[in-house]
Amino acid sequence: MYKSCHLIQHGLCFFNNLLASCCFSPVDQINGQIPPLIQDNYWGEIIPVDELFKRMDKYSDIFKSGGCPNECKNCYKIEEKDWTDERYIDQITITHFSMCNADCVYCTNNNERWERTPNTYSIIPILKYLKEQGIIRKGCEFHIGGGEFTIYRECDELLELFAINNFARVFVPTNAIKYSHNLFRAMDEATTYIIVSLDSGSRKTYKKIKRVDSFNQVMDSLKKYAATDKSKEAIRLKYIIVPTYNDNMGEFKKFLKIAKNLGVRNLIIDIDARYSRINNYKIDDYFINLAYKMNDLALKQNFITEFYCFFFHNTNNKTVKKDNFITSFIKSIKFKYFDEDLKRIYSERRYCNTYGNIAKQKKN
Repeated sequence: MYKSCHLIQHGLCFFNNLLASCCFSPVDQINGQIPPLIQDNYWGEIIPVDELFKRMDKYSDIFKSGGCPNECKNCYKIEEKDWTDERYIDQITITHFSMCNADCVYCTNNNERWERTPNTYSIIPILKYLKEQGIIRKGCEFHIGGGEFTIYRECDELLELFAINNFARVFVPTNAIKYSHNLFRAMDEATTYIIVSLDSGSRKTYKKIKRVDSFNQVMDSLKKYAATDKSKEAIRLKYIIVPTYNDNMGEFKKFLKIAKNLGVRNLIIDIDARYSRINNYKIDDYFINLAYKMNDLALKQNFITEFYCFFFHNTNNKTVKKDNFITSFIKSIKFKYFDEDLKRIYSERRYCNTYGNIAKQKKN
């Protein structure tokens, strides 16, 4: 029995130029914290199975000896149990692409235009190789990150390889601007789930936050994705509270109406992480209370809710608990870019202990 982490033992995360065991980096990145690397300067090369696990073992060996790798210090995923030396992969994260057809105000890739190109490595050869070697377990979790998956050039092939055949449980964030029939098939025929950050209940608010006029396309896609009872259950509609954009119950009620008309029951409530960072990680009571009110209203209308954010956890519980680790984890992230208009608003208005006056100004 020793302390370790499931991802250290059995996880893979594909970054744009790195291969790691996970995408978590719990210590302040400003101090040089990086994920537990399997290979730096990685561009899709096939790594023989023995060599792959040899590189992964360097972290588990430190745990076995009673230590903790610097990359894993303070991580909440560490647990003490009887770890086995069985070699397999059952959680894969893909976040090696950043192309997107939206331009959300809260996205950290807003100004990293060099990343918003289709020039990324092919991930199919290494995944096919590991699957053929029997290393990737059937029933594994497959998490999609990065940019918009439906416009990624290997989207359909990945869905065929892991999702439609029900080989893996696949989790896909998508803005739903582009409809993917293969993604719908994976939702309807297998165990694939999508998260759509709608963040609005109207075309006007959507356009301000997403900075593209695609609200009607998204509504059309969502209707197609929600075509069957099974696919409805596979959809999670997300509402990120973005200060000065959608921070009111009126917009949220419109959002609930959309969800009800679609027949979607699973909702996520979130708070823009950059607001927290700019305000020294102090979340004004207005936003805490707003999240409570949104949650209560959704529950009264028989939705299933989840606080899928950096500041809350627990589902379907009116007593929302702060997750101290997640808060400290977000503190550690070094965001390179901020939308200048949003930064100015957050910095000048501050919100902390001043929101009441701002709310009155907005009302007048």
